Amino acid sequence: MGKLKIKEISLRTGLSFSTVSRVLAGKSNTSQQARDKILACAREIGVAETLSNRLLINHIMLFAPNRAFYARRDHFYYEVIQGVQEAIAPHDVQLHSCALEEQHADVPLFLEKITASGAQAIILLGIDDPVVHKLAASVGRPCVLINSLDHEMALDSVSPDHRAIGFRGAHYLLEQGHHRILSLLCLRRETLMAQLEGIKSAFRHHHCPFDEEHHLLVTQNFCEKEAQEAVRGYFAACPPSQRPSVLLCGGSQLVNGAMAALKALGLRVPQDVSLLGSGVSHPPLTALAPWLTTLHVPCRALGVEAVNLLQNRLTHPDAPVFNLMLQGKLGRHYSVAHPSPFHVPGLG
Repeated sequence: MGKLKIKEISLRTGLSFSTVSRVLAGKSNTSQQARDKILACAREIGVAETLSNRLLINHIMLFAPNRAFYARRDHFYYEVIQGVQEAIAPHDVQLHSCALEEQHADVPLFLEKITASGAQAIILLGIDDPVVHKLAASVGRPCVLINSLDHEMALDSVSPDHRAIGFRGAHYLLEQGHHRILSLLCLRRETLMAQLEGIKSAFRHHHCPFDEEHHLLVTQNFCEKEAQEAVRGYFAACPPSQRPSVLLCGGSQLVNGAMAALKALGLRVPQDVSLLGSGVSHPPLTALAPWLTTLHVPCRALGVEAVNLLQNRLTHPDAPVFNLMLQGKLGRHYSVAHPSPFHVPGLG
């Protein structure tokens, strides 16, 4: 931005040239009141668009479930946070974080953190509590949800397109000739239910009935051990002639649990049972099992786009609320084979 515009904003706001210059350059050490006045004036005189390449936020408060801060516990969310850090790295921005429960968050803690920290923007990663959503929408600061739904439609959000990812996974398997598809899913959140709806939609698209008794296996949590026990129990109770020809697993932990169960049962992938990981985080599975066919979620891009939405809300406060959906990407490798109509899984 030119010196004439900076001077004009300085005259209009009564703030010094250096203060205006610092704020518009994305620097910190300026009061929130002065920042708000300068940015409002920049929008008023029509120069907000020229600020799109400068991050005008110096302090972001990120709230997420506790497991999100540990790569071994939730690599998906951990990678999202790495994306946020990647987006702010070139700028003068502090990122502070606080753990909150997904459903029943500590509301006093949330209010304390956004008040005491002086955060200029908020990111809610995987937080479903509607009370927190309403409070975040009322504090007068940009706020973005990641992988969550705001039923009041007051907050910008960015999420994987879970329904499309579910559809693409099941559609691919049905195209390969699989009909005995067993979906291994955790359905504890609405976003995860969307993946199931996508799978059912693919069955309808191919004019195939979806029978939950034969096509769905649900875990309570994203837990490798729980997934392993569920798959072992299902195969033990299932007559060999009715065993699934493929497992469609929704998430990295469920994929790992399914692979462990099949190995314990003496079943080979893909010779005996095919395997598709749907909506998995990248890169851990491809690093550990490069032969695995997967539908990857662009985890880091979720974090980057969340920061972009914060910037857009700051420069365009009256813009419509965004709901940005990111698509997955199918990586075709070697864990999905064409089923043989005469082959019974596990009998050679």
